[in-house]
Amino acid sequence: PQQRGGQRRSSAAGVARRARGGGGDLAAFVWVDSSEWQIGRVDSVARFGAFVEVTLPDGAAATGLVHISQIRDGFIEDINDELSVDQEVQVRVLGTNVDEGKMTLTMKS
Repeated sequence: PQQRGGQRRSSAAGVARRARGGGGDLAAFVWVDSSEWQIGRVDSVARFGAFVEVTLPDGAAATGLVHISQIRDGFIEDINDELSVDQEVQVRVLGTNVDEGKMTLTMKS
């Protein structure tokens, strides 16, 4: 991945790979209540959002996408002003599609 200001940025191939299934056990996240906050760590940042590795209390972990519109209310001009690689964040699981290998996350209340 490319570096910018000390932060890892995603290549197009890396973004596509994570979007198809960033790894981890997505099946463990299917029944996670969307009102429950989970601990995550920013894995990479792209113009459209951030890939966050989420770890459940039982140790199951998987990577999902927090779209830029789900980081906070209001317009975000530069996502790098909001998030950085390895930053710990609180997220909620909005949806999981095991077949497509995708998990949708939000940081909004």
